Amino acid sequence: MSASADTLRSELAHVVQEVPGVAFLAPGLRSRLRALRGTSPLARQGDDTPGITVSAPRGDTRTTVDIRVICRSGRRTLDTTRAIREAVGHHLATGYPGKEFRIIVTVTGVT
Repeated sequence: MSASADTLRSELAHVVQEVPGVAFLAPGLRSRLRALRGTSPLARQGDDTPGITVSAPRGDTRTTVDIRVICRSGRRTLDTTRAIREAVGHHLATGYPGKEFRIIVTVTGVT
């Protein structure tokens, strides 16, 4: 993972955590395995931001941003996911002009 992707994930983590209704970013499989074993063979350098994956599949001009969150129960989940998409989209449009992004928001739980 490049330093710019690590920076982007860190920036987006801050943006997402500021959205009302977000309890926390959901840890992915790599983070869970690392927690169980101390360190996972699947863990990569710079894989410290749970809940956000940034990838650019071959042949695709867009960078895919996959966000996994746990939402708070006192707010409609749909409203929270829309707010996340809007906040992330605004951040990407202003911070990375000229690049195309595909934003995927997945709610993995409600607390």
